[in-house]
Amino acid sequence: YTYWERKSKIVPQSLHTDKINDEKDAFVQELYETIVSEDSLRNGNLKTRALSIHKIYMTFYIMSHFKPKELYSPYFDNLLSCVIESESLFFLGFKNSGMMLLRSALEMSFKFLYYTYHPIEQIKNETGNFDLHGIDYREFLYTFPNFLLQTTLNKDLIEQLWSELCQYTHCDVKIVDEISLIADIKPIFENERSFQEYLKKIKYVFRIIIAVLFMVKPNWLEGVEKSYFDYPFEILFSASEITDLKINLRIV
Repeated sequence: YTYWERKSKIVPQSLHTDKINDEKDAFVQELYETIVSEDSLRNGNLKTRALSIHKIYMTFYIMSHFKPKELYSPYFDNLLSCVIESESLFFLGFKNSGMMLLRSALEMSFKFLYYTYHPIEQIKNETGNFDLHGIDYREFLYTFPNFLLQTTLNKDLIEQLWSELCQYTHCDVKIVDEISLIADIKPIFENERSFQEYLKKIKYVFRIIIAVLFMVKPNWLEGVEKSYFDYPFEILFSASEITDLKINLRIV
């Protein structure tokens, strides 16, 4: 017998089946009663705030849709998965998990940049023979030539954001009032003040990710219709920042 088969013989059959099934049904019922309805996100009072979040995520979805075919990377695939999952979790109300996935997305962008310029290390990494600490991937970004030329993003702000995102992963007690409890599942846009705080963090994460993608390939959106080309910049950056990035990251 397996461990769980042995355990099942110890647990009373009534608890092992009927009681557990009832508990499962109660959990499912409470979960679906707690999660915000589809209609309120699409047509109701949460529509505007939900749209504000998706506008930011849309910057990455455009980059993903027009990703040059020669840029295949498992790190980009993981980045895309983390982005989609984080937005989904935010809308469902799982703020902690959403922030964790957002942190993972940011880390995947750092790895995507690093391994694009270190193909041998990527092969070794995929076979489990090479890896770096998280700070090493970020340090590569901070010493990347085009990063050093631009002034829109800087190491101190990125490290500060990274530290804040890690607090959600490690459930730092210093932010216990900010993280949600399972008994209080609410979308991040439920409260206006809380919504703006989360929106600010989300936006800054995507400012970094989009800039990193253009460091990987400055002509990422070359030849793309102007409205799609302009969208990530107009949503995430000011006019002066757009000029800074386009010039110093050599974006075309």
